[in-house]
Amino acid sequence: MSLLSERRHSTELIDLPIESYNLSEYAGNLADIRKVNRFLGDYHAILKHISSLVPVAGGALVGPIRVLDVATGSADIPVAVVIWARRQGIQIEVTAIDNNPFAISEAEAFTRGYPEITVAVADVFSMPFEDGSFDIVLCTKTLHHFSEELTERLLKEIGRVAAIGYIVTDLRRSCVAWALISVLTRLFTRNRLTRHDGPLSVLRSYTVSELDALSGKAGLIGRSVVKEPFWLMVVSGRKGRRD
Repeated sequence: MSLLSERRHSTELIDLPIESYNLSEYAGNLADIRKVNRFLGDYHAILKHISSLVPVAGGALVGPIRVLDVATGSADIPVAVVIWARRQGIQIEVTAIDNNPFAISEAEAFTRGYPEITVAVADVFSMPFEDGSFDIVLCTKTLHHFSEELTERLLKEIGRVAAIGYIVTDLRRSCVAWALISVLTRLFTRNRLTRHDGPLSVLRSYTVSELDALSGKAGLIGRSVVKEPFWLMVVSGRKGRRD
């Protein structure tokens, strides 16, 4: 059996109880994740796909676009989306949720200066929002943390609260990606969490076909699963249009 023929199910350090690490260590890990998101394609992938869901040109919008970012971490994705929206002249309101209190603390600090963003604690598997509460729902590099059962459950919740569409990104399981992350985490960080969890995240990730199957079981409307540069993949879809 090859190294990547099946998903690994070893636990990432970041998924252990928060007593297993301290706030400084966790903050360093989130800083590393922000660098990866910026330089290895996550911002580009999110903005590329959100542009296809929001009528940037020629479409009059009534009220702000309502966006939900699920498992937000330090909320760097919401900040990138708000900066993009400002440049496009689009009104936007972003709610960023996470169930880790350390993440909420970091997100509140990182989003100062962005009044468009509201940070809140919430259970991502049972979100306290009504059906279709948000125009667009985002989720970045989160699915690989969960079992297939929980991944399907999360995807169902994402589809439930999205009115216009959804964009979910994650790593693609790949030998090259695993080798690259293994090298990068040794060269560019001394953070214990990043060094352990980075390569393991690739081993825990899905393939395109696996994610497509789970998205289908979750009943995501209008879905497509596409590859993006730097061993990312995106499942996205349009459910409807803004009234």
